[in-house]
Formats: sequence, C-alpha cells, structure tokens
Amino acid sequence: MSQPGWQAPEWEALERQVRDLAQRVSVLERHTGIRPPVAEEAAPRHAPDTGLAPSHPLAEMPTLLPILGRALLGLAGAYLLRALTEAGTLSATVGAAAGIAYALVWLGWAARIPATERLKTTIGSLTAVLILAPLVWEATARLHAIDPWTAAAILLVFAVFGMAISWRKNQLIVSTFATLAALGTGSALLLATHDVLPFTFLFLATAAAIEASACLEHWLSERWLGALAADLTVLLATWLVTNERGLPQGYAPIPHAWLLTAQIALLLLYLSSTIVRTLVRGLSITTFEIAQCAIAFAVGLSGGLRTAPVAAAAMLVCAVACYAVSFLVLERQGRSSRNFYTYATFGILLALCGSRVLLSAALANWVWSALAIACIAVGGSLARLTLEVHGAIYLLLALVASGALREGASLLLGAGLWPGERQLALWSGLAAAAAAYGLAVYFSPDREPARRKQAFLVAVAAGFFWLAAGIAAGALTGIYHAVFGADATHAYCATLRTATLAGCSLFFAWSAVHWRRLEVSYLVYPAMALGAWRLVMKDLHEDRTGALFLSLLLYGAVLTALPRLKRNESHAAH
Repeated sequence: MSQPGWQAPEWEALERQVRDLAQRVSVLERHTGIRPPVAEEAAPRHAPDTGLAPSHPLAEMPTLLPILGRALLGLAGAYLLRALTEAGTLSATVGAAAGIAYALVWLGWAARIPATERLKTTIGSLTAVLILAPLVWEATARLHAIDPWTAAAILLVFAVFGMAISWRKNQLIVSTFATLAALGTGSALLLATHDVLPFTFLFLATAAAIEASACLEHWLSERWLGALAADLTVLLATWLVTNERGLPQGYAPIPHAWLLTAQIALLLLYLSSTIVRTLVRGLSITTFEIAQCAIAFAVGLSGGLRTAPVAAAAMLVCAVACYAVSFLVLERQGRSSRNFYTYATFGILLALCGSRVLLSAALANWVWSALAIACIAVGGSLARLTLEVHGAIYLLLALVASGALREGASLLLGAGLWPGERQLALWSGLAAAAAAYGLAVYFSPDREPARRKQAFLVAVAAGFFWLAAGIAAGALTGIYHAVFGADATHAYCATLRTATLAGCSLFFAWSAVHWRRLEVSYLVYPAMALGAWRLVMKDLHEDRTGALFLSLLLYGAVLTALPRLKRNESHAAH
C-alpha cells in the first residue's frame, strides 16, 4: 500500500533528463578540450532519414518546396484577378485596385515572418513584387487604366509601406525589395511613357523616405539606391530641357519651374539629411554624404541653376552657414574633425562657386582677393590655421584667374615686354599678395612654426615673391630698352631676367639669416632651379656672347656665395 501523499516517480521523464544532462556534459568536455570526443552525437530521434548529407542542396528541398508552392499560389491569385478583369467581370480600375491591395497583403505577410527565416522572407517579398510590378506596368503602359502620376503614387506607397512594416524587426530584405520594385518599375515606365516629371518626383520622394529612415539609423545600405535614381532622373530632366536640340519628340512637357523645383528638392533633401545626422545626431559624416551633396550641387549647376542669380546667392548663404557651423559649433563642441573639415571645405567651395556664378570674372577676382586677406587676418588673430589656409587658396585662385601669375611668368621666365598686357591684374595681385604675406608674418611670431603652418607661410610667400620678381624683371628690361632704344638686342634682357632670379636666391638666403624667417629659406633653391632653367633654355640660345658671359658670371657667383649664407643660417638657427 502506498502512503498518503506519496507518488510513484516518473521514470521516463527522469531518464530523459539524465540523458539530456549527459549530452550537455559531453558537449562541454569536447569544446573545452578536457577529453576528445569518443563518439558522434546521436541523431535526433525524430529527424527524417533522407540519405543525404546535411550540406547537400537536396537536403533543403523539404523546407523549400512548401515556400515555393505558397508563392505559386500567390501568383495564381494575381492571374485570377487579371482573368476576371479581361473577362469584364471586374472593371480595369477595380481589377488594378484589387491587384495592388493583393500585392500589399503579400508584402505584409512577408514582413510578419520571423527575421531568422530569411529564405521565406525573400520569396514572400519577391512574390509581392512579381504581383505589383507587372500589374502597374500593364495598367499604365498598355491598358492606360491609370495615368503616370497615379502609377508613381502607387509605387511610392508600395515602397514606403515596405519600409514601415519592416521597421520593427529591421527586416532589410522586405524594405529592399519594396524599394527596388518602386525604382525599377518607375524607371521602366519613365522610358515607356516618356513622361519624366511623375517618376522624377517618385524617385525624389523615395529617396526622402530612405534618408528619413537613415536619420534614425535604418536602411543605411539602401541610401545609394535612392540617391542614384534621384540623381540620374534629375540630370536627365535637366538635359532634356537645356540641350540645344530641345525636348525630343514624344516627351511630355517639362516646365522650367518644375525642373528648378526638382533640382532644389534634390539639393535640400541631402543637405537636410546630412545636417540632421551630423549636427543633430552628432554622427560622423560619411563618404556617401560628402559625395552625394557634391553631386547634388553639380546636378543643380549643370543646367537650370547655372544662370539663376537667386541660386548663386543661396550658395553664398550656404557658404556662410558652413563656415559658421565649422568654427562656431563643431570646433567649440569638439565634434569629429572629419565633420569640421568637411563643413569648412564645403564653405570654401560654395563661396567660390556662388561668387563666380553671381559675379563677373573681374569682380569675382577682387572678391576672392578680399576674402583671402580677411581669412588670413581673422584666422591669424584667432589662431585658426584652417581659415588661413582658405585665405591662401582664395589668393591663389584670384591670382590665377586674373592672369597675374601668368603675366609674372611671362616677364620673368619668358620674353614679355614691359609694361605688359595685364598691368592692373599684376599690380593689384602684388598688393593683395603683399597684404596677405604681411598679415601671415605678423600673426606668426614663432620662428619655427609647425609643419602645416610652415607650408601655409611658404605658399603665401611664394605668391608674393613670384609677382615681385616678375615686376622687377619687367622693370629692368623696360629700363634697358628705355636707355638703349626699343630696337636694342633682347639678349641682355635674358641676362637681366636670369640675374633677377639669382638675386632673389641671394635675397632669400640673406633674409633667412638676418630676419630668421624659415619660410623664405625654402625658396632659395627653387629660385636657383628656375635660374638654371632660364640659363639652359633661353640664355644659351641668344646670339650675343657678352650677354651669355654675364649670365654665367652672375649665376656662378651666386652659386659660390649661397653655401656660405646657408652655413650662416645654420649657425643662426643654433
């Protein structure tokens, strides 16, 4: 008899627990290396024996076949709706609406599948795409049951719906298939209907949805899909409107206002996304964002915005904003230096492009010279090397665009006659370069600055002394012809130019010793190299032996004197 409250042990359950515990101990021993495995684990009691290795492709067939069967049933339902529409049972509009709803149901079902079942999710998403894409294509291009704007709206709803329903599980497969369906079908319909605007705004809206998700750290790998489609369609619309032959026959009209809207929307879309991610979220700017913002600006400037003063003024405003963000926000907050340099670089690029589009060439050169002086002054007073470097870039571009550097090269290295063709550019460039170099020296009391600061000083000094040497050579040759007449031989002009370069080398070496300006010492040997080039390429080909004798004498004397000055410079440095 059994005692009250006493129960017989469940031997089978206890046996299963012991067996399970033994298997776990065996696995632990095998992984920790306590003892080698003595036997393979027994196969699951209820595993079906297929006679195939687990990695064999046919081993997956029992799982794959039901999924494919379900997909075929889904496609069969789509063809049933098509048959009812063709038979007249359903109107074209009702049939299209039912098919669209049917595709959305399939996409929703794919999003409800557990995230671990990737194959099932992929086939479910693909089934939804195969239902929707042919339906929208046929209803728009063949049956004309829906117009292109409605088709674009349907594709946008499908893409956004796919992103929304896959958000919670972060199912990239569902979102990617929905996005590809919208972009691919929209591209095909654009080519078939020759109606650019509806699908341009479809791609812009899809890209906007992707960027909004990217700001919340979703669908980052999809960003290039939307960006590529938006860039290409806006560029296509720009070319169709602005090419010399006009809009091709058969294309729907593209009003200029709509084109400008698309260009501005493309630019604002990626600027806004980048600002939110870098300034609001505090993330580092990515290569995609840098490239896409540059492409958006380039697409805008490629056609309709090129002659728009308002757009150029907006670029200048953006340049000021980029500078403010760089030096007033990012630098003070200690944010990523990548973000700082990116915003600062966009600032100078926008300033250059906007001023060049808005202003004439001559006025833009004056503005760049003023910006150069302002950047060097502000950067020096606030110890902001980046601003000083930007000032050097503005100065260099102003000197190149105005022709001042080219005129200096003609007077110094060529056979240009004084006073030359670009006197205003030459003297104004010299004044700007002198002011920039004077400010750079004033705000650099350290005799041995850091390497980056040193490179900046060398660049500004080189620009100033290049123009000064060109003017000196031009003045000497002008005085020569004034004394000996306009018909006097030019052989001695070549000697005067070579002497100018040799004299510059001596001056640089002497200045480095007495004024201890390190940046000037870097210009000694470049000046001598230019003198050697003149001696070989120009002076040796002159017809006066006396002029060649003087050139060789001056150049040789300078070569002899330079090592002594360089030794004095080394002693002064120590």
